[in-house]
Amino acid sequence: MSTYYKHTKRMSVDIPYSFRCEQCMQETGTLTATIQAQAELNTNFKNLNEKKQQKLDEMAQANLVREVKRVHQNAVEKQIYDAAFKDKCPSCQKPQSWAVSGVKNGMFGTPIVCVILGIILGAGCYFFSGVENNMMIAIVVAGACFVGALVSLIWNIAKLGNKKRQTSSVIQQNAPVIQWAAVQELLSADQK
Repeated sequence: MSTYYKHTKRMSVDIPYSFRCEQCMQETGTLTATIQAQAELNTNFKNLNEKKQQKLDEMAQANLVREVKRVHQNAVEKQIYDAAFKDKCPSCQKPQSWAVSGVKNGMFGTPIVCVILGIILGAGCYFFSGVENNMMIAIVVAGACFVGALVSLIWNIAKLGNKKRQTSSVIQQNAPVIQWAAVQELLSADQK
C-alpha cells in the first residue's frame, strides 16, 4: 500500500473597483475584489522536486488566468458580476441592483449537485446494499438528496427575491467601475 500526498498551490489577484451607491449616491472609493484559483497535484512524495513544483505553479497560474478571463467576460459581455465584487455600500450598507445578476448566475449550482448526488447514492444503495429492503433504502437516500435540492433552490430564490426587493426602489441604476488594467497581464496571457 502506497501513500499519496496532495500538494496544493493557491493563487489570487486583487482587482480594484468602485461604484456609486444607488441608494445613498455616495462614492465608495476603491474597493478590491479577490479572484482566487488553485491547482492540485497528487504524488508519492512528501516534498515536490523542482520540476513538479514548477508544474504545480504553472497549473495554478493557468487556472488563475482562466478564472480572471471568465470573470472579465461575464462582467463585460453579460453584465454578470462575480460574488467577489461585493455590492454592499460602505456608507449605508445597502445592496446594489447590479449584483442581482450574480445571484441569478449561481442559483442552480447546489440544487443540481444535490439531484445528481441523489441519483448516484440512490442507485448505489439499490444495487450495492445487499439487504432485503434495498429499494426502500434507495428511495429514502435519493429522496433526502432531492429534498436538499429543493430546500437549496427555495433558499436561493428567497435570497434573489430579497435582493431584488432591497434594490427595487433605486432611482438610478449604476454599474461598478472595474479597473481591468490591474489584471491586463493575465487577460492577455495565453491559456495552456
